Amino acid sequence: MSSRNALVRRTSGSRGVEESAVITGAEPEPPWWSLSPERARTLLLVAARPTICGLAATVVLVLVAMLTTDTDLTSAPGAVAATWLAAHQVPLTIGRTALGLLPLVPTAVLVWLAARECARAVPPRPTPIDLGWLVAALLAGPLLLTAVCLAVTGDAAGVTPLVPPGPLTAFGWVFVLYLVAAALGIASRAWPSLCALLPVDIPGWAVLGARAARRTVLRMLGCAALATVISFFFHLSRLDGAYQQAHNVTDVLGMTLLSLLYLPNVVIAAAGLLSGAAVQFGAGSVGLFGVSAAQVPALPALVPVPAGPAAAWWPVLLLVPIAVGVLGGIELGRTSDDRPGAPWATLTSAALSTVTLLLLAFVGGGQLGAVGRVGVELPMLLVLTVTWFGVGGFVGMVFARRFLAPAAPVVDEFDDDYFDDDDDEYDYFDDEDTDDHADTETEDLDDTAVEVDAELVEDIDDDTEVTIAAPGSAAPPADDIVDAEVVEADLPEGERDTGR
Repeated sequence: MSSRNALVRRTSGSRGVEESAVITGAEPEPPWWSLSPERARTLLLVAARPTICGLAATVVLVLVAMLTTDTDLTSAPGAVAATWLAAHQVPLTIGRTALGLLPLVPTAVLVWLAARECARAVPPRPTPIDLGWLVAALLAGPLLLTAVCLAVTGDAAGVTPLVPPGPLTAFGWVFVLYLVAAALGIASRAWPSLCALLPVDIPGWAVLGARAARRTVLRMLGCAALATVISFFFHLSRLDGAYQQAHNVTDVLGMTLLSLLYLPNVVIAAAGLLSGAAVQFGAGSVGLFGVSAAQVPALPALVPVPAGPAAAWWPVLLLVPIAVGVLGGIELGRTSDDRPGAPWATLTSAALSTVTLLLLAFVGGGQLGAVGRVGVELPMLLVLTVTWFGVGGFVGMVFARRFLAPAAPVVDEFDDDYFDDDDDEYDYFDDEDTDDHADTETEDLDDTAVEVDAELVEDIDDDTEVTIAAPGSAAPPADDIVDAEVVEADLPEGERDTGR
């Protein structure tokens, strides 16, 4: 019996979504600058929505503050621009007062919003071009608004005593912050794809070390937050002195809100203090081994700062970072299957934990007017954290190998639903493509339909699934299930009736 041409359509998994195409030649890929309308809309939302939300919140806060304090609204544009820059950690100079110690809560909220928008727009299988467009869109909106704010602060210099910051500093802070937001958003949804784009494979011990570093930093900050709360209740009697400059209810609410905005700065300083590093307050400092001429500003957020002289039991708090380092080493020793790589994972965890705490301490500190620099001593923090986390982690790893039973590996990957929600406005891919990706993500299927020769099968329904052997094979594939749609050729009438 002669064979006839049949158009074979593959079925996609259990959903039964069919795609058919006849290979007529490889289609050229569109250029990298080509954008479909749906994709352009998505990138526009990524660029605009975090920026608009941040600007709207800034305008509302500034107007509420100015109306409650009976301030002239002619300086509102300059105040809004300065607030936007301050929320991105851009140092400001008001008159002759330098303000570099800025609250971290607005910065964290803006970075979270941007990372969430970026995560929602990540395609299922991103390419480097897709990720490049996404990062560029996320950076475009804030950088554009920063340029506008710099122009406004320059024009408002005659109305307000605000000195416009340097463009390089302003654009640098905004660029770095939103680049971090883009990295967090993309990694939360496409971490395996990012790893696949790297030119070299990431060693297993490096991944374990990075996960352990994340847990180490969170534990250290958690202990610092607990110590801050305990110290606040121990020094609760100083709270009245912190509100001495408040003359009415509005001042009390303003100082309370300002203290809440500075709360992450206080927790980061407490983490440095627990590590053994001193916290500078201008020419003075506060540490576990002594307090020297520290002029602490009268702010409710600084009530937990211990007053001198240093007690004899304060150095006992060094057990906190040591215990955190040992605990991280014990986890690596129990969960790592790579015995030669476990020491390298421990060193990686110590290095990444130290770098993270250094960056947080750098961002959480700065100049504070006449007081001077306020923040953790960074060189001392570097030496101490490497020692506690490195040596302590190595001791914990050796102890776990010798005396503790192995445990199941700790799975601590990015949560795909952390930045996710039910909004589907970013689904600029076809529904069938999305469903196919969900159903066949773990299968290695060839999505291209092929035109093959197959025998004519009489009385085939449209929904009947048959298996067709590939040309030259003795038996049909066991796993490939296809639908065959017979295409009648222009044959003579006799052959069409007899099937020959």
